[in-house]
Amino acid sequence: MRLYWSPVELASRLVKRGITYNFASGSPDPSLLPINDVKRSFETVYENYGTAILAYPGAGGLRELRIEVSRYLNENLNINANWRDIIITAGAQHAIKLLSQLLIRRRTAIYTENPTFVETVAPMRYEGARLIGVPISDDGMDTHELEKLAKNNGPGIVYTVPNCHNPTGVSLSRDKRKHLLEIADRYELRIIEDDPYTPLHSNAEPALKSMENDVIYVGTLSKILGPGLRIGFVVTSGRLRNNLEMIEQHDFATSTLTQYIVYDLLRRGVANRVIHNARRLYPRKLRELVDSLNDYLPGAIMYNPYCGFYSFIRTQINAWDLLRKSIRQGVAFVPGDRFFIDAGKQDTARLSIGSIRTELIRDGVKVLSSIIKGV
Repeated sequence: MRLYWSPVELASRLVKRGITYNFASGSPDPSLLPINDVKRSFETVYENYGTAILAYPGAGGLRELRIEVSRYLNENLNINANWRDIIITAGAQHAIKLLSQLLIRRRTAIYTENPTFVETVAPMRYEGARLIGVPISDDGMDTHELEKLAKNNGPGIVYTVPNCHNPTGVSLSRDKRKHLLEIADRYELRIIEDDPYTPLHSNAEPALKSMENDVIYVGTLSKILGPGLRIGFVVTSGRLRNNLEMIEQHDFATSTLTQYIVYDLLRRGVANRVIHNARRLYPRKLRELVDSLNDYLPGAIMYNPYCGFYSFIRTQINAWDLLRKSIRQGVAFVPGDRFFIDAGKQDTARLSIGSIRTELIRDGVKVLSSIIKGV
């Protein structure tokens, strides 16, 4: 299958030094990253485990880390999982890649929100999946349309970001969650739940995994402890769990050192402290972005974001042309066309509040607005 660059990567390549208003990055806010705690944890595991931190990792991940992730899931997401059913991966993207290798064959039907997160569907496309876009609105995926599509296209996989959706910021309503689980049971659909953002928002809806154990849950600590640590995980059971453990050995991609560091960070409660601070910061930043867009680009927001990092907007002009002009004035974002399953809308963009400082958001939107209106 054809390989292609993610628009997130392409946008980042255009971004040079001198960018003041970075709406492109999906990284967490730098002020929340526990850099001093990472240093302390490195020193602790160095003293306690010595050369073991540089050894090959075991299949499925470090036992101690899997136990701590189990506790973390129970405390923060009401997901009760035996540590053996947790497979550690090198970030959520690695988890999706492994699941794609195991579950997808040529023409496997993948039902997903449209637009969706382009970087996670890329390995699905590579394995030959038949991607079927499902419309999305302010309360998430249109599950009635999903049911119609499932009737016509048969069994397959639902790949969904039900909470704090990337790139739209919407969340699936409680009624739609129940309907989705009913549809999955009725039409033989396996659900892969991709969930990077739920822990960061106290008002988020419950994870699908907490409602139905058969859901394949993909989580990550990238948005909490830092993406450079590359620690994600899959929660599943039975044959799929065993196969994930075996296929993870094909690359041994998850660093033993970072597994020990993250184990210590979880053990000391660092992740929970970051989550506490994040739940105050990110909703404030998202409100600032939405308010600024409504003031300077009224009507631009395509979906009303509920939580997470993103707002998806209409730019009125070709977004790639706009990006090149915006960069010269210190504004960066990600054009939105490639987030769509089929021919994308060229006049759309994803704006992120992840790494930009709160006090810069309004001015950044104002600059972007002036560029759009001056074209």
